[in-house]
Amino acid sequence: MGSTFGWGRDDHEHVLSLSNGGTAVFLDVLALAACELAESDWERGFALMLCNARIGSGNDDFDLDDLPWSDEAAVERWFLIRTIRLAAARFRWDALGYEPPHAEEYLAAYERLVFDYQPSGTPDATWPAASYEQCDKHGLFLGDYADCRLCL
Repeated sequence: MGSTFGWGRDDHEHVLSLSNGGTAVFLDVLALAACELAESDWERGFALMLCNARIGSGNDDFDLDDLPWSDEAAVERWFLIRTIRLAAARFRWDALGYEPPHAEEYLAAYERLVFDYQPSGTPDATWPAASYEQCDKHGLFLGDYADCRLCL
C-alpha cells in the first residue's frame, strides 16, 4: 500500500510516495536527525511523531498541512529543512544496522517539498503533551510504544 508525504490530502502534485519499506527507511533516517536537533517543544513533537510512526501497512504518512504549525511556522519549517539536510549528510546511519536504500533520493525530494511549502501558522498551536524519554543506545524518543523504533 505504501505511504505519502506531501503538502495536503487534496494536493496530488506535491507529494512523495513511498513503499512501506521506503517509508521505514525515510522515517528512520529522519528520526535520527530530528531527535538530535530538537530543542523546542514543537521540534520535539515533530521528532516524536517520526519515532511513533511505525504502525505499518501504509499508515505512517503525514502531510505538511497536518502539522500543528504555530505563529513561528517559518522557524518550524526551517527545523524540518535542517533535519532533512542532517539526515542527508548520513548522520548516524551507522546506528541503523543496514544501509538505507534510496534514502538520499527520498530526502532530496522531501526537501524540495518542504522548501516550497508555505505553512500558515495558528497562534498557540501545539503538539499533544508527551514524554520525551530517549533510547540510551540510539537517542530516539521512545514515544507511545515505550520502545525505540531502531531497537525493534
